[in-house]
Amino acid sequence: MQSDDLYAFLRDPNLLELIEQNKTTDDLFEVIKLSENQHSDVLAWCMNPNEGHSQGDAVIKDFLEAAYFAASDSTGDNKKFFSKWTSGKIRTNSFGAAFVTREFNVNVDEGTKKGRLDLFLVDPQNKLMVTIENKAGANLTALQLDKYAKAVKTEVSSRKVFTDYDQALVVLDRNLSDYSETDLSKLGKKWAFLDYTWLEASAKRARFQIARDKNAAQLLVAYCQKQTDWESTIEKRISELSADLALVHASVIDEIRNIQKQSMLEWTPKTLSGASGELTIFHAQHPEVCKQLVSIQGVATIIQKLMKTVPSLHQDQIETGRTWFNAIPISALAFVRDTDDAHWPLFINLYRNSNASRPDAPKFNLRLVWARNQFNLSASDEVKLRAHVAEVYPELKKFQASDYRNLIIAKNLSPVDAIKETKELFEKINNKIQTYINKS
Repeated sequence: MQSDDLYAFLRDPNLLELIEQNKTTDDLFEVIKLSENQHSDVLAWCMNPNEGHSQGDAVIKDFLEAAYFAASDSTGDNKKFFSKWTSGKIRTNSFGAAFVTREFNVNVDEGTKKGRLDLFLVDPQNKLMVTIENKAGANLTALQLDKYAKAVKTEVSSRKVFTDYDQALVVLDRNLSDYSETDLSKLGKKWAFLDYTWLEASAKRARFQIARDKNAAQLLVAYCQKQTDWESTIEKRISELSADLALVHASVIDEIRNIQKQSMLEWTPKTLSGASGELTIFHAQHPEVCKQLVSIQGVATIIQKLMKTVPSLHQDQIETGRTWFNAIPISALAFVRDTDDAHWPLFINLYRNSNASRPDAPKFNLRLVWARNQFNLSASDEVKLRAHVAEVYPELKKFQASDYRNLIIAKNLSPVDAIKETKELFEKINNKIQTYINKS
């Protein structure tokens, strides 16, 4: 990095705007990172119909409806539970008497160890109980889940007061999309598996209430949005600015990445000399801005190189986040609904794997996303198109009732491999859809 590179970076109007946009807002969850137990505490608050978030039992309904679709091939208690509690029945019943508790401790390993499940949703009016294991960061194992299922059966649901309750088992894992089909199949079918995307419905509803001056819903909005891929207008602008700066000032961002490896305890007078020293001070003064720039650089570079190698890919076919981007094949644009709230019906998603990445060696996961309710029905038969694409990706045949099907294509890709794999997937899907259009 030369001095001229640094000064061009520091004078860039986009950097000045990024610094202002990135300043901490009144969103509590921009400031703190929740532990697994804290996630469970906030979820219990969100799902309590008697709390001050103004949602009543609506969050419970969002959760149960999402679990209904996730449990489409479940066995045991879940199969019985959701054959009775269908999506329609969930939406048309009241759960105002329900409550969420963390009171039950269970014995595992033949009673030799104590285990603590995260949440129990109990409704004495409708006589139902849902056991919720919330894995906010930890990895799931089949052995652990089997032990918990057995413990719940023998120590909780078998109690006389609960013997006539409908019972269900649900796992919440924010990183569920990182699990391959093989990983999920190993976990068995006793539990229904959900990520946190169901919270977006709760956030959307609460945003409408805030617009009507019901500010008590603000905390619920902040939490629910933070657990999904939703980005506010400000966050989208931050992503755009960061991507532009990362592309224009690559050498400076590379130097910031090196500076991030240094502890202040390692500083010497030489560390703070010259252009590198000036950038070191800038990094210390604006750590969040620098974090944004480093995290997005890999994504921005991949997009730039991908567009050079895929002639049919243009900027209007790309959505960019801080650590991810979506791309829709040009042939799939014909299936987008002609409405103001339309979303892409299918797209390719590349995102940084936070669990496997280091600042100096980012790793990416690649997936195909199918949104069955977003297809323009006048332009396509979603079921027939899905069957056609499933000839190449047979895993699409599973979970067809889910609103979104996230199909993992590859994991832990280096930036070079990410470009190669994304290009291959993009062209394969584009060609497959085009053959369907030609036959129709």
